[in-house]
Amino acid sequence: MNQAEKQQEVEYLRDTIGQSQHAFLIDFKGLDVARSTDLRVQLREKEARLRIVKNRLAKRAFSDGGMEIVESNLVGQTAIAYPVGDDVVGVAKVLRDFAKEHELAEVRVGVVDGRLITADEFDSLADLPSREELIAKALYLMKYPITGLATALSGVLRGSVVVLDAVRQQKESE
Repeated sequence: MNQAEKQQEVEYLRDTIGQSQHAFLIDFKGLDVARSTDLRVQLREKEARLRIVKNRLAKRAFSDGGMEIVESNLVGQTAIAYPVGDDVVGVAKVLRDFAKEHELAEVRVGVVDGRLITADEFDSLADLPSREELIAKALYLMKYPITGLATALSGVLRGSVVVLDAVRQQKESE
C-alpha cells in the first residue's frame, strides 16, 4: 500500500467503524476465503460488516476516532466485525456461533457503546435475547393484562348467562 491508500484506509476505518461505537476484533488466522465469505454473508444478514485490517492502520484509526482499543489486541491477523444497524447482540451471536462451528475466528475483544469488553463479557452479550425476541416479549407483556381482563369479564358474562338460563328453565318447568 502506498501512503495515499493507507491514509484512505485509515479514514474509511475512522468514518465507518469509529462512527459505529460497536466493533469486535477477531483473530482471523486460519480462516480461508470460503469460510470468510460465509461469515460475511451471515453478518450481512444481521446488518453488519467484516473488514480485514492492517494492525497499524487500525491503531491509528481507532486512536483518531476516540474508540478505546488496547493495542495488545491488535496483533496477528485481525478482522473487525461491526454492526451497521442497532443489533449488536445479533452480531455477537453470529460471531460466537461461527467460532464454535468452525473453531476459528475467535473474538479477542469488543467495543460496545465505546466501552471495551472482554471475551467473557462478549459471551454474556451473545447470550442475551435478540432484539426481535425482546420486542415480542414486551408486546406479550403489554397484551397480557388486557387478555386477562377480557377473560375475567367474559367469565362474569358467561356466569350471568348460565344463571339467567337456569332461571328460565325453572320458570318453564313450573
